[in-house]
Amino acid sequence: MQDYQLNYNNMKTKLLLLSLLAFAAVACNKSDKEADAPRAGDFKGVVTVTFQESDFDNEDISVSYSPSEDGNSAELSIFQIKFVPQMPVTIDVTIPSIKVAAIKDGVSLSCDSVVPLAMGGEYPRYTVTGLSGTIIGDDMTFSLKFGDYPTSFKGKRVK
Repeated sequence: MQDYQLNYNNMKTKLLLLSLLAFAAVACNKSDKEADAPRAGDFKGVVTVTFQESDFDNEDISVSYSPSEDGNSAELSIFQIKFVPQMPVTIDVTIPSIKVAAIKDGVSLSCDSVVPLAMGGEYPRYTVTGLSGTIIGDDMTFSLKFGDYPTSFKGKRVK
């Protein structure tokens, strides 16, 4: 009877270990791309525009990050921004065709040159050049030029 009990306990232990291994295999079956790619989301922070050699801070600005389905590109939308203090209205600007690449703990954002969208159309006069940035955890930072105007953003994911 004692041999039977010993075999039964041994079998239970083996079944438990096999179950744990199967669970671990399923849980780790995400692709590297899925694990590294940040999800779409909204960020809030400060956009700084350099105008006439002075920095102009736009506080409490929302930026939306929308990755493509394949995770290789994204678009950024900047909401209710003024590019210079004298600007009488705020506008929404979308930057399409941003390259996304996995880096340690997040992704890098880059774009050599793209025409932004605002007020229902393209704005080639303010072509985006030299965009570079990162999303790591809940932090997003990027810098670029809108035409001749250096612009940067630093913010946190809105939860």
